[in-house]
Amino acid sequence: MNLNFQQLKTTQLTCVEKIHTHEAQVTDAPSILKVLEQVMLQVEYHCFADLRFKHIDPLYKELCLIIAEVLILDKDSFIKINSSIIPVSLVQEIYLQIRNDHLRIVFSNFQNVSHRIYNKKFYLRTALYNAVFEIESHFVNDMNMIV
Repeated sequence: MNLNFQQLKTTQLTCVEKIHTHEAQVTDAPSILKVLEQVMLQVEYHCFADLRFKHIDPLYKELCLIIAEVLILDKDSFIKINSSIIPVSLVQEIYLQIRNDHLRIVFSNFQNVSHRIYNKKFYLRTALYNAVFEIESHFVNDMNMIV
């Protein structure tokens, strides 16, 4: 069997990739690894280190990857968040507000889920989006439980 490398080159995927039927498209965006580095700085990723085990739970990196993936999507596209189709530009604005505490809330809530999650990535994408809106009420609820 002969492989035609020229033919393989022309059939490779370009930067435009359809994510899902109603999902956004990736265009000539910056490298996801570069954006991931920026996200890790934004959320102070190093703070998630568990000193007892000298590592960071992989879920934190997964959360950062989901954020980075959304940040490189075409701003004029749409994305599914909590069963709603929302402009990517709006989700990107919200994701740019995510900080360390937001990820901790999503991590904690995910650990406490008692039902089966069928699509983990979509669940976490929605949880990250909602965390920005829910952070203040989360801390108020925590304080009320202490008192």
